[in-house]
Amino acid sequence: MITCENMLKMPGMEKMKLVAGQEGLGKIISWVHVIEIPDVVEWVEGGELLFITGVTIKDNTQALLKLVKDLDKKKLSGLVINVGPYIKKTPQEVIELANSLKFPIFEVPFAVKLIEITHMICREIFSNQIKEESINSFMNELIFGRTILKDENIKRAIKYGYDINKDYCALIVDIDDFKNYLKNNNIDKEEKIIEFKEHILQIIDNIMKNYKKKYMHMIQSDSFYLMISVDKNSKRMDFINKIASSINEEIKKNIDNITVSIGIGGKACSLAEFKSAVLEAQNAMKISRKLNGKDGIGDCRKLGVYKLFFDMENQDPMTDLYNEILGNLKEYEKNASKELLYSLQVYIDENRNIGKAAEKLFIHRNTMKYRINKIEEILECDLKDDKTMFHIMLGIKIGKFLGFNMP
Repeated sequence: MITCENMLKMPGMEKMKLVAGQEGLGKIISWVHVIEIPDVVEWVEGGELLFITGVTIKDNTQALLKLVKDLDKKKLSGLVINVGPYIKKTPQEVIELANSLKFPIFEVPFAVKLIEITHMICREIFSNQIKEESINSFMNELIFGRTILKDENIKRAIKYGYDINKDYCALIVDIDDFKNYLKNNNIDKEEKIIEFKEHILQIIDNIMKNYKKKYMHMIQSDSFYLMISVDKNSKRMDFINKIASSINEEIKKNIDNITVSIGIGGKACSLAEFKSAVLEAQNAMKISRKLNGKDGIGDCRKLGVYKLFFDMENQDPMTDLYNEILGNLKEYEKNASKELLYSLQVYIDENRNIGKAAEKLFIHRNTMKYRINKIEEILECDLKDDKTMFHIMLGIKIGKFLGFNMP
């Protein structure tokens, strides 16, 4: 990705200076255009960096203000003014507007040939696209293919940012209901879909910079696969959960009507372990969605018995076990007030303390005692027995995993 900030640091850009919109320097440049016509917004798609000499606007500050508003509304990445005979300098009113919109405006002297600058930026965009596709292809083969790791593969990985002196933690960011989002927002052009994904990747990249973390990444369909570097033999991994939470929150804050589900995998101590770490992250995300719905974070280290459930290809034994443990209670609640299963869950959550469970349910202690007795009668068990409670807790977890509308 080429951002406005990256562009300023490119060799040959020494004469370009930022005059407004510093807070928008993270905007991604998808392409560049040199257009002088007043109704320029009809000729751009969004994401472009626009160059003008001002030959049609000249010293018309109101026209320049309108142009900046229109470009920002169309979501262009910025405006470059070739200052000289037509626009001597960017008007203060335009600078103030651009600052309020966080819309970058740059100036280059009129003596600078725009064609040279635009060609440099376009070459960098092409170069980055080729590199990105190459990294994506390598990561895809490494994680989902059958790559036999040889010295040349490791050298290639190092070229793409892999550090043999670091461990890596897998993190998957998956866009919820992406197809519906595209349909609802009339996004059907491939370049706009790519631009949207780059926007999300830019949010992720900014968060990684905030946490000072290096990472390798791959985009596949509507998922972002991240391998985040961590110190060898690092015990504390709390920052991974913080990164996941930040990604979740920032995407919701910056993109309307979009949420993501995130899965956190285990550590990979070598390239060969990337695949298993990613698989753990995938399973964690899928289990989190099953249990808690979308817009959540699943951590493979906190899944407990659910990890075993996910590895079972045949779920019939789980269904049979669920029916054996809780089937009678579920059947009873078909024709009852459907309060017993929830009461049982609260009773378990409160460590089988009837008083605390009653308080949490806002019912009288005697009502809670009646419900517990009724559950014991239906299930023909003793809820004070530890072995019985283990089986019931297992049954509840199976019910949640299988989507049986558990409390």
